[in-house]
Amino acid sequence: MSEFEHSFEKLIRNARNGDETALGELLNQHRPWLRLLGKRGLSDRFSGRIDESDVAQQTFLSAVRGFSEFNGSTADELAAWLQQIHERNLQDAVRRHVVAQKRSVDREETFIEEEVLPIELTSPSQRLIRGERAVRLAAALSYLPEEQAEAVRLRHLDGQSLEKIARQLDRSERAVAGLLYRGMTNLRKVLAEESKEKEQS
Repeated sequence: MSEFEHSFEKLIRNARNGDETALGELLNQHRPWLRLLGKRGLSDRFSGRIDESDVAQQTFLSAVRGFSEFNGSTADELAAWLQQIHERNLQDAVRRHVVAQKRSVDREETFIEEEVLPIELTSPSQRLIRGERAVRLAAALSYLPEEQAEAVRLRHLDGQSLEKIARQLDRSERAVAGLLYRGMTNLRKVLAEESKEKEQS
């Protein structure tokens, strides 16, 4: 068992015993990961219209209210439980957005709920973004400049081509390649620094 997993299990035990600080720390460590899941789960149609940070906050509130229902004891089990809650909250956010758009008299476009629901966040590739390594990677990405983090996410987590990323970021493919190079270099530095700090603690 890694030191990370051991500290997680201790926090889970403390949270079960009513330690609100421990529960808060557990949830805060998952914030970047939940935001990343939100970015991946929301299609281009909804990104920018639904704030993944707001949905992550709603997931925290749901987790605090329902923590007594969590039966696991490991980092992976906690991540899986939070992901289930987060998926429901993302679906609810999309549903509310669609209903609001349908009610708007200023909108001529017709939204059909069945076209956008349910959000599928548990495809084989996305199931891999879970547990200890996923939480640590998402936290490290949050230290990168926004465009570098987005380029790395789109390329290495979503598997998108340089051409598609260039269109999304409104950059040339050469500029995207530069973002990826700098992003991966900075990501390695963040992860190395994190490992060094853990060895010294």
